[in-house]
Amino acid sequence: MQLGAIARQEALVPLHTQGLQVGDDAVLFWLADQSRLTLEEMRQGLNLPPEQFNALIDRLDRAQILDSQTDEADGALHIFLSAKGLELLQSIHKNFKSLDVELTNSLSTHKAKKLKKLLSKINNLF
Repeated sequence: MQLGAIARQEALVPLHTQGLQVGDDAVLFWLADQSRLTLEEMRQGLNLPPEQFNALIDRLDRAQILDSQTDEADGALHIFLSAKGLELLQSIHKNFKSLDVELTNSLSTHKAKKLKKLLSKINNLF
């Protein structure tokens, strides 16, 4: 279990270099799957209390991970990942892929597939 935690920390090094925290990666992955959101839609989607949400937005904004645009039709401010945010997300994804290869390269193909299937089931519980 400790090895997994250490490996996850290593995979998330790009977050730390930007002043972000563990867990912010999940927000980035979630944001990448969304279209442009208002701040309220984002807060509701993440199901965070206002204080936590404001701290998250401040961190992401300081790291220049977010971009925004005002909708001409209704004047609402829409939030989305900036180019820097997308690059950070790609870097994290690449690190996780590399970690996946490292963890399964000593396993047979059958055992690697079985492990991935079991991990996927565990992931789907959350």
